[in-house]
Amino acid sequence: MMKTNSIAIGKIKDQSKTGSFFKSISPFNNRKDIPTRLFIIKNLLAYLLCNIGGMVIGTAIVVLIHYPLGKDPLKGEAFEGYAGLLFTMLNYFLPSLFVMFYWRVIGKKKLSEMYVKRGRYYFIGCFVGGVLVTLCAGLILLTGAVKVSGLTSHPDYLAIALNGGVWAFQSFHEEILCRGLAFSCLKGKLGVPAAFALSTAAFTIPHLGSMKGAGAVVTAAGIVNLVLISAIFTLIMLLTDSLWAACGAHFLWNFFLGNIFGLTVSGAVSESPALINVESVGRNVLNGGIFGIEASIITTMVLAAGTAVLFFAWRKKNMEKATVSA
Repeated sequence: MMKTNSIAIGKIKDQSKTGSFFKSISPFNNRKDIPTRLFIIKNLLAYLLCNIGGMVIGTAIVVLIHYPLGKDPLKGEAFEGYAGLLFTMLNYFLPSLFVMFYWRVIGKKKLSEMYVKRGRYYFIGCFVGGVLVTLCAGLILLTGAVKVSGLTSHPDYLAIALNGGVWAFQSFHEEILCRGLAFSCLKGKLGVPAAFALSTAAFTIPHLGSMKGAGAVVTAAGIVNLVLISAIFTLIMLLTDSLWAACGAHFLWNFFLGNIFGLTVSGAVSESPALINVESVGRNVLNGGIFGIEASIITTMVLAAGTAVLFFAWRKKNMEKATVSA
C-alpha cells in the first residue's frame, strides 16, 4: 500500500514538474525568474510565434481583402503593378502590428521598452545607411568588379517611390522582430553581448538560403557581413535609444541597393525599377557573386570600420553614464 502511494506521489511530482516546465517556456508567460535555459527557450518560442503567427494572420487578412475587390487569390488572381506594391506593404505592416500587439497585450510592456520611440532618429539612421551602402558600391566600382551601364531613361518615379515604401515596411518588420522583440527581451536578463548574439542569429539565418551556390569564400564573407550589419543596426539603436534609427539605416541600405543602384539585395535579383543601371562584372569575392555586394570583402572592410566607430561611440556613452552615476 505504501509502495503504491509512493508511486502515485512520484507520478504527481513528475506531472507537476512537466507542467511547470511547459508553463515556464510558454510565450504567454511573463515571468523572468526562471532558469536562463528556459528563459531563452521561452523567448525563442515568442519570436517564432510573432514571426510565423504574424505572417499567417497578415497574409490571411490580405487574401480576404482581395475578394471584395474582385480578385480570388486561391485561383492565382492578385493585384499587380502599383496596387500590388501597396498590398506588399500591407503584408509587412500587419505582421509588424502583430508583434506590437504581442508586446503590449500579452507581454504587458510599453512600446518604448522595445525602443519604439524617438521617431526623429529615423532620418539619422537613413543617413548612416545611405553613406555606408554608397561607400561600399563606390569602392567596389573602383575595383572594376561592378560597372555603371548608364542611367535609366524615363524612370517610373512612382514605382520607385512605392518600392521605397515596401522597403520601409520590410525593414521595420525585420527590425521590430530581431531588435525590437528578440534583443529587448533578452538584454535585461542575459546582457547586451548574449542578446546581440541571439538576435543576430535570428536576423542572419533567414538570409542563408539565398547564398546557396555562392561558393565557400563568398558565403563566409556574406555571413560575416550579415553579422556586421546586424551589429551596426544594434549599435545605432543603442546609441540613439531608438529602434527607428535602425529601421532608417536598414531601409535606406536596401532602397539604395535595389532602386537607386539596381543591384541584388540579399541574393534576390530586383525586378523593380532603378535610377542607375549598375551591373556585376563576373562573379567574385569583390562583387559578392550571386548574393550581391552584401557578400563582398570590400563591404566587409567598410562595415567593420563602421562597426568599430559605432562601438567606440557606444562604449564612450556608457562610460560617461557610469561617471555621472558615480
